[in-house]
Amino acid sequence: MAIILTIVSVYAVVITALFLKKSLSSSRYNIKSLIYDFNDSLSDSSNDFSSKVLSFISKNFSKIDSGAIFLKNGNSFIELNSFGNKIENNDKIFFYKDYYVKEFFIDESYALRTVFHTIKNLSKEEKEKIEILTGLISSSEIIKNLIKKNGKFQIDLMLSMIKILEYYDRYTQGHSMRVAEISKKIAEKMKLSHKEISDAYWTGLVHDIGKIVIPTGILNKEGKLTNEEFAIIKKHPVYGYEFLSTSETLKDIATYVFHHHERWDGNGYPTGLKGEMIPIISRIIAVADSWDAMISKRAYRNALPKDYALQEIINNSGKQFDPRVVKAFLEVIEEEEDNISIA
Repeated sequence: MAIILTIVSVYAVVITALFLKKSLSSSRYNIKSLIYDFNDSLSDSSNDFSSKVLSFISKNFSKIDSGAIFLKNGNSFIELNSFGNKIENNDKIFFYKDYYVKEFFIDESYALRTVFHTIKNLSKEEKEKIEILTGLISSSEIIKNLIKKNGKFQIDLMLSMIKILEYYDRYTQGHSMRVAEISKKIAEKMKLSHKEISDAYWTGLVHDIGKIVIPTGILNKEGKLTNEEFAIIKKHPVYGYEFLSTSETLKDIATYVFHHHERWDGNGYPTGLKGEMIPIISRIIAVADSWDAMISKRAYRNALPKDYALQEIINNSGKQFDPRVVKAFLEVIEEEEDNISIA
């Protein structure tokens, strides 16, 4: 999949360069903004680049009165975008002189077909420009599809890693998912940005991923940990950072994982950051993680009563935890836990 993505990206760069070169000789075709949109579409799967290209063609090519883009899904084609009169997609259009048809195949089940109806014959130069534009459309749609597929693969892979960790550490089953959910709710309550809310959720899911290299004898030890064993446990945010930071798209998440055991008063680990120096997502995870850890059964103790755990969070506001995060957390808990008394 990565090889295909690389090939398509290279193809896209080449045809973009060709189009820019050809467009320099004609002030009629101002496509700078279109190229910027194309570059954006490579990293943003929601960018509707194909409709922008069709709009560009409808405005700049007077000989073309209608056009459409079709996506092959299995054995049939479905329309993605169009302008002008309705174009009926069928294989006969290949033989009509007043239709321009271009196909871009990746495999037997996935292809894009771009069709334009022309009221006059296109010149050689016009055909070259249209061919480059259809190449841009195809590249954008295929890359968008690949990004979507790779994104799902990455999500599935991360969830599998969490399941492995939960199998490995028998006392953390469901912990990561619960931390993710409450972290997301805290971030929403604090009115953070959409990205920060998403990051809070994903950081919650993978915050303990570094424990996968901690010996099970330490993770599942029923007695009190020795100083040496606790020192090993404290390395898990560092290991998590090392795992996640290898992916460019997960570098922010990796940083938040690295700092999720820092304390508001500066007495946390691994770096001893203090107050606002700690990333806000890490501060959120610190509260959510502590809450779920206290109310869940552990190797060394039974689950603590929720009233007691809640009071511990309150007592440590301004010490271990960011007071703003604690305030938002309390609002979330108050909405969800009617039987808990908040002091």
